[in-house]
Amino acid sequence: MENNNLIDTWEHQKHVPENEKLDNKMISDYLKPKVSKVSWTFSSNLVFYLAALLASIIMLSMNLYGYRSNPVMLVAESGLLLLSVIFLGYGIFIFMKIREINNFSKDLHELLDTKIKFLRFHYEIWLIITAFVVWILSFAMNTLIDNKDGFYRINRVGSFIIISIIMIVFIYTVQKVSAEISLRHLKAFLSDLEASYLSQTGIIEQKKKKLRWFYIICIILLTAMLILGVLKMLSLV
Repeated sequence: MENNNLIDTWEHQKHVPENEKLDNKMISDYLKPKVSKVSWTFSSNLVFYLAALLASIIMLSMNLYGYRSNPVMLVAESGLLLLSVIFLGYGIFIFMKIREINNFSKDLHELLDTKIKFLRFHYEIWLIITAFVVWILSFAMNTLIDNKDGFYRINRVGSFIIISIIMIVFIYTVQKVSAEISLRHLKAFLSDLEASYLSQTGIIEQKKKKLRWFYIICIILLTAMLILGVLKMLSLV
């Protein structure tokens, strides 16, 4: 059966006639690649921020030596280093657990149900962590570059706090929206699997086109932030 025929929806009907229902194996085979693709978004997110945490840990460790004679900065860098290690441990736990759940040799219904339950709680915590990871990475980089013989000065404390809050809220919002979209896809796949009919999947395919611009804008903004950070670093080297 062609994919276009499989995606035909009955949007205005609450119940699917028995003669219109599809074989469970047929639906599972069709949905597995889509579930795998959505799962990849969670895994890639984890890999990216785990790498950011590793970079933060390296720079914070370097800062411990650079600010060894500055008690205030030493406490700040040590605290952020400890926090980064804890975040890294939790991120590795999430990554390993998701890999464990992504066992497509078992029943797809069980896989989706387990994953959705896991993501609702544990991944939500990870989203909050990722917002702080970006801030920690930025702070570690700035304190490493702007180290003046063991001293670091924040010229405008108020502006620093406001920018930090905006950065954390922005990153969390982007992460939350992206994760919510992926989670809704998984819920839709589970719903269609239980109904033995590809209703919600067809709707998702239509919405993907509309959301494409959202992803493009987010990528442009994040790339711009990264480029600005690199340019600042190069200008001060």
